[in-house]
Amino acid sequence: MSAHPAGGPAPEPYRPANHVRIVTAASLFDGHDAAINIMRRILQASGAEVIHLGHNRSVKEIVDCAVQEDAQGIAITSYQGGHVEYLKYMHDLVREAGVDIRIFAGGGGTILPAEIQELHDYGITRIFSPDDGRVMGLQGMINDVLRQCDFAVGTAPTKAHLAGLKQRDPRSLGRLISLTENLPDQDEELLAAARAAGVGERCIPVLGITGTGGAGKSSLVDELVRRFLIDFPDRTIAIVSVDPSRRRSGGALLGDRIRMNAIDDPRVYMRSLATRQSNLALSKYVRHSIDICKAAGFDLVIVETSGIGQSDTEITDHADVALYVMTAEYGAATQLEKIDMLDFADLIAINKFDHRGSLDALRDVRKQVRRNKELFETADEDLPVHATIASQFNDPGMNRLYRAVMAVLDERTGCGLKSQLDLSGDTERRNFIIPPERVRYLAEIVDASGRYDDFTAAQSTLASQLYRLAGTVAALRVEDTPDVFTGPLEARDGDASTVVELVALFNEQERRLDADARTGLAAWPRTVARYGAEQFEFQVRDRVIRQDLLTSSLSGNAIPKVCLPRYRDWGDILDWLLRENVPGAFPYAAGVFPLKREGEDPTRMFAGEGGPERTNRRFHYVSADMPAARLSTAFDSVTLYGEDPDRRPDIYGKVGNSGVSIATVDDIKKLYSGFDLADPKTSVSMTINGPAPMMLAFFMNAAIDQGCEKHIRAEGLEDEVQKRIEAIYRDRGQPQPTYNGDLPAGNDGLGLMLLGVSGDQVLPAEVYQRIKAETLGVVRGTVQADILKEDQA
Repeated sequence: MSAHPAGGPAPEPYRPANHVRIVTAASLFDGHDAAINIMRRILQASGAEVIHLGHNRSVKEIVDCAVQEDAQGIAITSYQGGHVEYLKYMHDLVREAGVDIRIFAGGGGTILPAEIQELHDYGITRIFSPDDGRVMGLQGMINDVLRQCDFAVGTAPTKAHLAGLKQRDPRSLGRLISLTENLPDQDEELLAAARAAGVGERCIPVLGITGTGGAGKSSLVDELVRRFLIDFPDRTIAIVSVDPSRRRSGGALLGDRIRMNAIDDPRVYMRSLATRQSNLALSKYVRHSIDICKAAGFDLVIVETSGIGQSDTEITDHADVALYVMTAEYGAATQLEKIDMLDFADLIAINKFDHRGSLDALRDVRKQVRRNKELFETADEDLPVHATIASQFNDPGMNRLYRAVMAVLDERTGCGLKSQLDLSGDTERRNFIIPPERVRYLAEIVDASGRYDDFTAAQSTLASQLYRLAGTVAALRVEDTPDVFTGPLEARDGDASTVVELVALFNEQERRLDADARTGLAAWPRTVARYGAEQFEFQVRDRVIRQDLLTSSLSGNAIPKVCLPRYRDWGDILDWLLRENVPGAFPYAAGVFPLKREGEDPTRMFAGEGGPERTNRRFHYVSADMPAARLSTAFDSVTLYGEDPDRRPDIYGKVGNSGVSIATVDDIKKLYSGFDLADPKTSVSMTINGPAPMMLAFFMNAAIDQGCEKHIRAEGLEDEVQKRIEAIYRDRGQPQPTYNGDLPAGNDGLGLMLLGVSGDQVLPAEVYQRIKAETLGVVRGTVQADILKEDQA
């Protein structure tokens, strides 16, 4: 038993009397999902059925999910600000939906006590603070959530629920499915009432999808749904997804929605079911859920099993067409003989086809299917086996699988779902992000690094042996040991036979020394002399740069900028050269430049809050009277996720919060206005995630337009250019964008002349291209792309 934070044993998990279903997620534009993952695991272990949505979820997505899933509670974390607007908006949508769903949230120390009180007063059930964690502990907080969500969702279908069935109202669907699950003794009566209230007898096909865990079934379902919605603009689809319940606690992780990106559509309904029994791939109430979806009149029902292994044939009892999803990781080819679904499945998808061994798997599965179904005269391409990469957009294999699925459904049921999706541009060519032959590229880097380490060790050992041999020869000749490696030794007249043998051995060993190692050792005295001088000289393109090698400490001592090791042994010297070396030399362990730029203190002028003008004022404040502007930019979470600012509450609360909001080139122009981006003493760094390419393009275009503006001023073209800009905006019927507010001290307005236009709209093409080339050759800007989440990658 774990200890309670306040001392003593931790509380026992609360065991709910009802089946408690809770939706968990991290808020919109928030990638901090570690806390919600911990909390939902404890919820599962305590007996709750958790529908987990992952990170970056909008209020509407969460509330729509909770309504469809007929959940009693929503639990979210928010660490990116904007939580007051976000949670109030969530409460409003829950109230509009007319459902009883309790809302819980936490955000560490980011949600202030006054905000917690405000949200509680507004109707949020509970905001957990760090103090709650210290007093209650994690299990205590989870117990509080479960206790407040432990209520029955209903004891009988209401007239409103039955009336909403024909309109495919998600509240009605969710409640009726819950009642059939929770009231097994009344299930037949409930189904009869649903059928009577529904659309009547209609041809509604059921597609069953099963397969091993981790085969990518949810991603594949999502891709099928996306194509269906495009193919049939007026048709609807229901998804029933089953995940296993935990035998010990009764809880379950219903996580298939994490991979579903196409279901946020009014024509799609999704319901997650827990098996509520062990060692089964389907809930015994799947048939009830299918019948309710049919009564609602959906045009297609997809059932996805939890996938428990080789014998998932139960799906064939519920579906008109069965699709089996697998990967190449099934073991030896003989394992295929044990998979019943290769007998019963109408279609087979080998998913994750970009993984190693997939081509062999395709060959072996085709052989097994040919034997199982006795299709010995059927060509490979006509067998119902498809290679897919469901995680890849517009994968050709997924296109062919979708077409095959719809063809079999239409043929088997005659329900009029003949696909019209235009796939004329589809080809057999597979589009791999990482080609199969390079899937080990990271391991190849590790292998190469290991080989280099082995090479360095061997060469350094050899160089040490040569140093000792040279020292022995010198000692026998009664000379000083040579400090400098000069290549092969020569035997001298009068050398003793022992010396002659040692010289021959030295030369034999020296021939085994790598050419680059030999060059580095031979150049070592020149390297020492070069860095022992007062000035260092090096060439960059066509310029010779000279920099002082000494700097003065506060006490006036001369300190060298580069300190070389004082080794004498050639092995030690070579090991240092191969592993560290001087700045600007392979392996670049000390940087790619010989010396740091002079005239710039290593200052980080960090800013980012609100709109671009506010952050621009801050930049000018922190860089005032500094010899160089080293601007480091923080962006708000809306920008980090590549979205536009909006007045919708769950977005609005995060705009300009904990970073600057940037959505256009004009925003960047205003953000860095007054700083010459082509000046050698101006450098900009931008830490960004998914939209890094777009932000870099914004930055480069802002720098180019600054160059155009400097040309306009130098040539006295201000009036002429202003007339052209006014004409452009007169034709648009809009005012030209401006910098909001007064310019801060130090901002001379550079970068603001061409707000709303680009230099190529006001200057001759050849002039613009020349300025563009010159600017891109000197601009100093970096975009550090920290890809935090796989969906952003």
